[in-house]
Amino acid sequence: MSVANAHVGWLPGRQSVCFTCGEVALIAGISLAVLAFGGTDATTFAVVEIVFAAVAILFLARPEPAREYLSPAMIAIPTVLIGAVLFQMCPLPLSWVDLASTEDLPGGTRHFATITIEPFATRVHLLLLLTCVISFFLAFIISRQHERKRRVILAMVILGLFEAWYGLLQYLTGWQKIFSYVKKYDLQEATGTYINRNHYAGFLEMVLPLALALGFRELRRLYKKRHEFAGDLRKVAAGSNVANFGLWISIAVMIFAGLICSRSRMGIFAASLSALLMFVFAWSSKLYGKAALLMCMVFLAASVSLAGWIGAGSVVERFQAVGQEYAAGDHSRLSIWRDTVRLIRKHPWRGTGLGTFPIAFTSVQTTFLGEFVNHAHNDYLELASDLGIPVAGALIGSLMWVVLRTIRIFRVTAKDSFDRFVALGCIGSIVAILLHSLVDFNLYIPANAVVFATILGLTMSLGRSTQGKVSG
Repeated sequence: MSVANAHVGWLPGRQSVCFTCGEVALIAGISLAVLAFGGTDATTFAVVEIVFAAVAILFLARPEPAREYLSPAMIAIPTVLIGAVLFQMCPLPLSWVDLASTEDLPGGTRHFATITIEPFATRVHLLLLLTCVISFFLAFIISRQHERKRRVILAMVILGLFEAWYGLLQYLTGWQKIFSYVKKYDLQEATGTYINRNHYAGFLEMVLPLALALGFRELRRLYKKRHEFAGDLRKVAAGSNVANFGLWISIAVMIFAGLICSRSRMGIFAASLSALLMFVFAWSSKLYGKAALLMCMVFLAASVSLAGWIGAGSVVERFQAVGQEYAAGDHSRLSIWRDTVRLIRKHPWRGTGLGTFPIAFTSVQTTFLGEFVNHAHNDYLELASDLGIPVAGALIGSLMWVVLRTIRIFRVTAKDSFDRFVALGCIGSIVAILLHSLVDFNLYIPANAVVFATILGLTMSLGRSTQGKVSG
């Protein structure tokens, strides 16, 4: 056999190893990050970063060119983000930098400085950014295969179900522990393995639409069988699709119940609105007819019943207190946002450095005096503060483009295609977390940032997957 033929025969096995390693690393990394306090445990998340970096090197070492999978448009935004952060860390002439961390040169003179006011914080967040970029590309590449895409989605839904059960255990029994760690905050709410209830809600609201999408898939199969069996409901009910449909709806209801027990107002609102949006898209696309309305009613009735059994009075009270909280304009998120806008105005083009908000905010702080404000409680404002308006605007604009692209894919993809249901679930996931980001900082939480990047990777793979094993 010639060398050329031997090389061709060797490639599929090498690719299979790469894809398997990528799938295992992605699922294991997400799971480890979520279970280790949402990735806020630095040591554990460092393991995730190392594993992702190793897999990235494995893919880069492949003999096939990267253009086989990636287009220039795919790498544009990640390149801009990473390049902007590296530029913030580069020593620049003092005249170029307004707010800087200066470096002494030999002789004691200061001639160079960095845009970032705290290089260490920016380096730490750069590693998180690189991890998210790797998870995005891993999800995109391995999702070229239908079965691998299905397993990644299934793994996230199962992880969401575990978190929901864990949160319900905390809420219903008062056992406020994260494994052996005794919680110190949010002792009346469900937080799962997260420290903060809002970040716990942020994770659940991203996986809930994926569970609903799998339920929609089984509903579509039932809808088809109804016509195949000429409306004989007994034959339809005898099939496995009824049980599968019930399973996914039950999982979705449990995840939503865990979210309710978090008592995160924006989390509940964002998840509810994204689920409603999914039902509207399903109904308006004429994919299910009245079946979409039936699924909506079943999900709503089951969720309300379970919430009523658990006890939703405290959740209602929190929603009623929204007006009072925001009325205190001098000591609320609104006051933090006002000061953040002032910070952005001081450094509109280059920002103060990725991850430097807690330090930079002290220069404009007029609220929560004497307290440490670690985040802007608005991802969009914090990104603009950290990276500058141009880079943050490019990132946010690209996310809006992804949503619009996914909606188009949902409308034009074949009715029974798996990608159609994935598109529906990804629309709900992205919309939910983008809504929640208006009042919180989920995208700065390592586990949620990685999950979000993975969902974006799944989204960008839509319409490009293959049904068989990828060999080239």
